[in-house]
Amino acid sequence: MGTDLCPNNLWQYYSWCYIYLPDGAKFYTFGLAAICWAVWNYRNRATFEFKHPKTPFEIVFSACVFITYWAGLLKGADREAMERGSQMLRTSTSNMMMICAAATKDSATT
Repeated sequence: MGTDLCPNNLWQYYSWCYIYLPDGAKFYTFGLAAICWAVWNYRNRATFEFKHPKTPFEIVFSACVFITYWAGLLKGADREAMERGSQMLRTSTSNMMMICAAATKDSATT
């Protein structure tokens, strides 16, 4: 992803979340579970159905679906915060896809 700030273990993940999302401590595990579940599902799909994801972004979008679905289990402000977080992740991922596509297109023409 072009960054040196990716966590390498569980404690680094929580530290990373605390630095970048200081007000969402109660949602850190939701995010981790969504990413793990999405990776597991794509791994199973690739292993048993021979359907490989076209881009890593598919996994992130899948995690957004899980977060949105699980937000329905919460009430009030927590539910709204989870849905907002899922939407922000989806928007950021879409923006990253456009940046990567533009970079790929530019490098192909030069």
